[in-house]
Amino acid sequence: MNINDMLSDKSFLVNFEASSKKNVLYELARLAERDIKIDSQTLIEALTKREKLGSTAVGNGIAIPHANCPNIDKPKVFVAILSNSLDFNANDDQPVDIIFLLLAPNNNGSEHLQALALVSRLLRNKELTTKLRGCKNTESAFAVISQSVREKAA
Repeated sequence: MNINDMLSDKSFLVNFEASSKKNVLYELARLAERDIKIDSQTLIEALTKREKLGSTAVGNGIAIPHANCPNIDKPKVFVAILSNSLDFNANDDQPVDIIFLLLAPNNNGSEHLQALALVSRLLRNKELTTKLRGCKNTESAFAVISQSVREKAA
């Protein structure tokens, strides 16, 4: 499993100004709906339910909301790089400005956990997150992630 297999050039909101946590989750759900034809309202309900269990903010300004979804055959990632920071109820009390929405197939819990671990490991790279914060468009964000994956593989 590779992060590039979970992304497409349609997977990004870059330099996005979000008014709230709910707003950015809604926009990411709409992005997913357009890309993989999943019902955004159903996805919002799943994400809201997950956030009620505990914040998906992992610290250092990063959140990884996640949900299982019907009708997808492999994990998908959608990325929001915000122009502003939002309160995501993070344990480190830091506002969030990088959000990786992870969607996984309904029928494979281990694949969901593997994808979540992969995204989490990727986002521990401070050089990567610094570069992502400097991105002004989809192409640069996609290139930063792809380059990071290539460097790690080398």
